[in-house]
Amino acid sequence: MRAWIITCAVASVLVVTGRAGQNPTLRITWPPPDAIVTGASRIEVAIEPQVPVTSIRFTVNGKLVCTVERQPWRCPWNPGAALQPHHIRVVASLADGGSLVANVRTRNLRHAERTNVDAVLVPVLVTDRGTFVRGLTKSDFEIFEDGVPQRIASLVSEELPLDLVMAMDVSGSMEASLDDVKLAVKQFLTRLRPGDAATLVGFNENTFVAAERETDPAARAAAVDLLAAWGGTAIYDATVRVLDLVSRESGRKGVVIFSDGADQNSMTTREAAMARVQASDAMLYAIAFGGGVTVPALRKSLDEYARSTGGRAFFPRHTRELDGIFGEIVTELANQYVLSYSSTNSRQDTAWRNISVKVRKGNFDVRARRGYRQQAAPARGR
Repeated sequence: MRAWIITCAVASVLVVTGRAGQNPTLRITWPPPDAIVTGASRIEVAIEPQVPVTSIRFTVNGKLVCTVERQPWRCPWNPGAALQPHHIRVVASLADGGSLVANVRTRNLRHAERTNVDAVLVPVLVTDRGTFVRGLTKSDFEIFEDGVPQRIASLVSEELPLDLVMAMDVSGSMEASLDDVKLAVKQFLTRLRPGDAATLVGFNENTFVAAERETDPAARAAAVDLLAAWGGTAIYDATVRVLDLVSRESGRKGVVIFSDGADQNSMTTREAAMARVQASDAMLYAIAFGGGVTVPALRKSLDEYARSTGGRAFFPRHTRELDGIFGEIVTELANQYVLSYSSTNSRQDTAWRNISVKVRKGNFDVRARRGYRQQAAPARGR
């Protein structure tokens, strides 16, 4: 029996054909853009108006599910029992050499946007002339939201394990440097402490999880080795997906996004991705590599992403710079405090709220989440 749940999704249709005077389109008719399907199901498409087709390829989350060469244009698919987001991509090869492409993305209910924020989590780094200050307690800190003092409810110390999400751009432009980058990433992951968990995500025009909350260093290295370069770049889509993978718990967490080029394929806008970053409580580090260093829009986006969370952006030009950058990131994450408080601002809106953090005694440098934006409530009823 199939079960499906109405939720939030987006869809796109791309037409590429050399057929003069006609404009056929490929449309995914099942699953619909506002549904998540569990159990034994299928993917169905329609072409309007009908044109000669040699084959249709169905992929889900970057993996080929089936190829169909005759009607009905239907592919059996079993996404399993778990409610998880999927990127469905269908490519129709036309008899005249052209092609049609259709995409549908669905979203996971367990990551549904919330109407309010019960606890605001604030990652914090404290240094004294470049040296990290350890051993601080809740009473050592002060937090202000829009200038109003807030009562600190809890502090997670730097001693607790880290939940890290590492997102690697594996688009086609990464092919020449991917082996060197993978080597640097594997070295980075070896620097995590025992008990730290790492989720490894690859993204191009799709986003896929290679390893999820993995604590075994050998398994993490094996997941990195499986990554291959192909396709375009959809960094805004990847940003939203990656932040959905970050733990909802109040522990220490960090996100590293690595990309070498400007966004070409996202269905998510830059503004929507930024709003999602501002609603996240993870400290984000962004790395624009190689050609991406010279792309102004990419530099601006990644820098704003990182600074709003208390993280940093890096712009190396050569792979030999990556080991040093990854070393800085893992050291900062190893010295991260996480404070929490319940906001005295009871308004249910998505306005930006400034956060400032101070240490009561000592002339220390404090870097923390700069603020947050509550996520909008999902639409009800359709």
